[in-house]
Amino acid sequence: MYQVDDKVIYANYGVCIVKETNAHISMMGNEDRPYYILAATRDKGGKIYVPMDKEDALRPVMNAEDARALIDSFEGIETDDFKDSNSRTVEDHFKKMLRTNDIRLALKVAKTMRKRIREQEAKRHIPSSMYTRLYDQATHQVRSEVSAALEIDEAEVDAILKSHDLDIESQAEA
Repeated sequence: MYQVDDKVIYANYGVCIVKETNAHISMMGNEDRPYYILAATRDKGGKIYVPMDKEDALRPVMNAEDARALIDSFEGIETDDFKDSNSRTVEDHFKKMLRTNDIRLALKVAKTMRKRIREQEAKRHIPSSMYTRLYDQATHQVRSEVSAALEIDEAEVDAILKSHDLDIESQAEA
């Protein structure tokens, strides 16, 4: 069970801070059940409600040692060669990977999308908006957790990644 002020990872939201535990809420006319109330560290404002019986959707932020090991292992993470003629199927495949709440899979998606974006740019094509969107979601997850684990700003995470020749900058900035 998580406690108030614990930092946790919750799917596409990245790092969140537990603001309340055992908050009894009735949603959409359903029975009153206990929830965790989370606040995403990146998006100020709104609340995220996670039923306490779905606690397995949350996980603690990795420690600093694991974050450094992850950065050092980045080059060994292979890209995903999944392709399909239906872009919706491709998008669903990669979104499913991002929803697993596994930072190694988020890195795999980031590397794959970066590779595909660069391939399109090499052909002088405008990169697919699906690729850039998936890339941004994946890099957000990586930046969010590594910055929380190392207790540094996301901009510093970018510098660390670039020093390892990882360069997973936001496509919006590229």
